[in-house]
Amino acid sequence: MLRTYLGGCHCQLVRFEARIDFSNGTVKCNCSFCSRLRSWHVKVRREEFRLLSSEDSLAVYQGKNPVAHHPFCKRCGVHVFDRVDMPNGTGYPYINVNIMCLEELDVDEALNAPITYQNGLENDWINPPLERRHL
Repeated sequence: MLRTYLGGCHCQLVRFEARIDFSNGTVKCNCSFCSRLRSWHVKVRREEFRLLSSEDSLAVYQGKNPVAHHPFCKRCGVHVFDRVDMPNGTGYPYINVNIMCLEELDVDEALNAPITYQNGLENDWINPPLERRHL
């Protein structure tokens, strides 16, 4: 069921809202960025995401992947979402929302949602990684 969630970073300088349907599943990726963060996210279309705070509250890190932008709060450093410009198997640009930054997250709903494991480390977005216990 599609639901609008509010979310934010630890200090609440970064605020957003996103329309999410957990029945579509969540994602864990083994790329060097996501695995270090132990990121657990849900993909949403850009039109289903709205940043409520100023872009000035964010700093942006961009690693080796030129289409992935990793904004984080300038004050507390929490990584709240990613902007992905090119489709990694989706067919459209999207936002990766860090589900642990959602207010009123129903943990049972998140745990019961299907999880897609992505092999970003090997740039193989179609096949899951062989090892995923650490994700």
